[in-house]
Amino acid sequence: MSAIVPVGEVFRIRKGTRMRRMQRGSLKYMKGKRGDSWVGRYLEPILVNGELHMVHRSRVIGRADQISKDAAARVLDSWLRPLNDGATPVELVSFDSLYQKWVAEFLSTHRDSTRQFYQQTAKYYIEPYFKDVPLSELRPLDIQMFINRFARTYSKSVLKHIRAALNSLFSTAVTWRYLKENPAAGLRLPPGKPVVRAVVLTPAQISSLVKTLLSPYREMVMLAAVTGMRPSELWGLRWVDVDENGVHVRQRLYRRHIGETKTKQSVRTIPLASEVLVELNQHRGQPDELVFHSSSGRPIRGDEVLHEHILPVAQKLGLPAFTWRSFRRSAESFMHNNGVPLKAQSAMLGHTNVNTTMLYAETSEESKRAAAVALGQSICANLA
Repeated sequence: MSAIVPVGEVFRIRKGTRMRRMQRGSLKYMKGKRGDSWVGRYLEPILVNGELHMVHRSRVIGRADQISKDAAARVLDSWLRPLNDGATPVELVSFDSLYQKWVAEFLSTHRDSTRQFYQQTAKYYIEPYFKDVPLSELRPLDIQMFINRFARTYSKSVLKHIRAALNSLFSTAVTWRYLKENPAAGLRLPPGKPVVRAVVLTPAQISSLVKTLLSPYREMVMLAAVTGMRPSELWGLRWVDVDENGVHVRQRLYRRHIGETKTKQSVRTIPLASEVLVELNQHRGQPDELVFHSSSGRPIRGDEVLHEHILPVAQKLGLPAFTWRSFRRSAESFMHNNGVPLKAQSAMLGHTNVNTTMLYAETSEESKRAAAVALGQSICANLA
């Protein structure tokens, strides 16, 4: 990568040469409908296909009613100082060019689940918006305005996913010297759309559902409920992973591909009650065969199974609408309300942090009432 030569020396620009000179830029007072502002103008050297070019820059420094002329001049000087000191120029590329190279050269070094997460997030939310924008023109304000567009449409978790993809893209651009700094570094997330948490079912509700369902949907619900496994872990389970010691979580089915578990802590053994093992063993297949699969032996689509075969039965039983994640939350809530130690709960669910486990739990009314009675009695015992 070429560097800018020191002031006073000759450098090549386009097809000729030119003496580099110290530049001071210019400070302009610009009137506008939304208020007057100070604007800094200067020349910036960039690389286009390895060849040095100079481009004119015009950047808003701040509102004129919030920053003095002297302060604006100091900001402009801070922008010009690296250029006058001979900083390495960035290469002029479009966002789309960065995106394509990021997918091919950077994401390819990650495991499949991570690669798919970042690529799908960037492809769906980010790339269409910035596709034709030159990277060198992107400013932190542009990124903030972009993320604010999703404030009322998506939940905070989705916004966090978008921010993670933005940071990965732009930090890679800095490493590759396409950008001098990451414009998403100080990004603030808007509140986002409220998250609707998965419904928690009682053991009685789950039991009635299991009794009513036909095989293999009966076993799917049973195993999901008694283990608290992630849906992806359930669909990636093989018969070799089920024995008298319980369920051995070693892999998962993520976006139709069998691969590694979500985290290292997700690799675990979940004990099973003998009654559950008896039910499962009635349908045991070959060791490397998926426990739950289509008629052709291929991995199933969990959401399709839920909506076509399980929710219609649940509706007839008068149960609330739920998702596969509901069984995971229900298992954690049951353990929480029955005094299972927090570390044991976390180990069962395969959580890296016990604080995550607490987020899954929903305290029952019976537990709250019992706590209130015990607290009241202990305080008021000697009042009479």
